Amino acid sequence: MDKKFFITTPIYYANDIPHIWHAYASFICDTYARYKRLFGYEVKFSTGTDENSQKILLKAQEKNIPVMDFLDEMASQHKKVRDELEISYTDFIRTTDTKHKAFVQKVLQKVYDKNLALPENERDFYQWEYKGLYCVWCESFKKPEDLTPDWLCPDHLKKPEEIVEKNRFFRLSKYQKKLEDFYEKNADFVIPDHRFNEVKAFVKGWLEDFSISRETNKFWIPLPFAPDQVTYVWYDALLNYLTVCQNPGQEWFRPANYHLLAKDIVRFHAIYRPAMLMSADYELPNHCLVTGYFTIDGQKMSKSLWNVIKPIDIINQYSRDTLILYFLYDLIIGNDWDFSRTRLHDMHNSMLIGGRGNLISRVTKLSEKNWISSVSLSEKHSTMRPKIWESYKNNKLLELIMTDFSPEIFEKTYLENNNLQTLIKDRYNAVQFCNQFMQDEEPRTKIKNWNEMEWKADLQFLLFMIKNLAILSAPFLTKGFEKIQSILWIAQLQTISTLKTFSSDSLKELINLNTFILNLSPENMYERVELEVKPE
Repeated sequence: MDKKFFITTPIYYANDIPHIWHAYASFICDTYARYKRLFGYEVKFSTGTDENSQKILLKAQEKNIPVMDFLDEMASQHKKVRDELEISYTDFIRTTDTKHKAFVQKVLQKVYDKNLALPENERDFYQWEYKGLYCVWCESFKKPEDLTPDWLCPDHLKKPEEIVEKNRFFRLSKYQKKLEDFYEKNADFVIPDHRFNEVKAFVKGWLEDFSISRETNKFWIPLPFAPDQVTYVWYDALLNYLTVCQNPGQEWFRPANYHLLAKDIVRFHAIYRPAMLMSADYELPNHCLVTGYFTIDGQKMSKSLWNVIKPIDIINQYSRDTLILYFLYDLIIGNDWDFSRTRLHDMHNSMLIGGRGNLISRVTKLSEKNWISSVSLSEKHSTMRPKIWESYKNNKLLELIMTDFSPEIFEKTYLENNNLQTLIKDRYNAVQFCNQFMQDEEPRTKIKNWNEMEWKADLQFLLFMIKNLAILSAPFLTKGFEKIQSILWIAQLQTISTLKTFSSDSLKELINLNTFILNLSPENMYERVELEVKPE
């Protein structure tokens, strides 16, 4: 079995510091990457900054800063935010990197040379004078029907500029049938389905060739076969996912499993890029995982409205766990979504403190007080499990934990089906199952009544469940897992880190482990936070 996994965020525009959507996209990728490491995969996880665009030049000019100084500062800021969010990327690429420039020129020359034997009207690259409307902020050409009645870009509410240039074009129309055949054979290439339907409808409407160069900007990557032209940002940027696979001695010989991206760039990733890869004889990626747009308390994110949220502020006030739980529990990947501070606050206090934190606190304090230093699940105890099972029997995660754990079934159920939200909800319901068990079995009362066999069995079962829920939550509730390692101090639990490849066999053994020594040191999992009320 090929135990390699490659996931990417989009490369983010380097014209400003990262905001809450960047954190959301990065957290999804980070969660997949950490789960895959836990299940024994070698993981490649790339992110970075898109720096060869006209908007970057305008931003640097606006600030009166040399463009590379501006880009160096922006790249540093992006990297700093990802590091503070503890995003476990393996590669950070900048499209101004020398290795990226060399690789883009290599691909361009490869396609150019490959087509020299063809008639000019069949070559993938050709020259043409183009006149059209160009939105700098989208970095794309617009048709009149794409604009608002006031002739503005609907996404940026800015008027496109009319440009006339003699550029090199990519013959996208040549790949229409190949793309349609590829889509038919790969029904989950774009996730979710409604985004894929949009892609297929666009392709069915007939494809237009697109420019791969510009003649008016000399900052970008020159075409190797026409040095008076520079590579257009999309042809350049879309190759970054291959550039990160070219590191000497660390070449990665497989396509990405997932490219995560926002819906506004799906056309470039799901139409332009596959055709470009076909043209250059590269294997296509497996999936494009497409997110929606964010609003903040019902309003579009905007600096002018003072509602742009900095993710670092959120995790400093609450916890990394709070932000990622809110993202993964509430948001269906692919849908537009409204970010609510009130909802995030309530989840922190009710689900992390009231649910998980309360369970761990009650069980570990009562166990420590009554000198429990080991777990050994008894035969009698196994008959107690079904007592409240009826309410939770459809929870696949509980079933996996309470039977012979199968890493393969876990992956198939939750990871291979883009089913993170179901996983997070099943995990929360499993916590509630344990809280209900604690309430129904009343081990504290049994202690008072000297029912030693029963209260020990109850607490040992709950410690077994806490151990396993901690392990299977470790890839997203990273701070909580570190706390539980310290609280339980089970020697085998200390071997796990989602920053390095574990082993699926070791994972199975550790989940199924029902006899172990622990050294309890109870403490609060999370700190309660008061909601800040803004003055009217």
